Amino acid sequence: MSRECPVCHHAMHAALVRHVQTWQETVVMFEHVPAEVCAQCGEHLFTGEVVDRLNNLLWSLAPPTRTVAVAVYDLAAG
Repeated sequence: MSRECPVCHHAMHAALVRHVQTWQETVVMFEHVPAEVCAQCGEHLFTGEVVDRLNNLLWSLAPPTRTVAVAVYDLAAG
């Protein structure tokens, strides 16, 4: 039985996703993150265990698997 999306109330399904967040003025990307994803609105839900794994990676200061360039668009810049 699948979980109901807390945003739009459609069914969610298990998937591996890319999760991007900012950590200490740095954009960090996690790949192949287990999540429940809503096919309707795209909401992602992570279990507590997955959140702990993400936080432990951030706090460990371990070298990343790879790095990528990120384009930045500043809407305040005109």
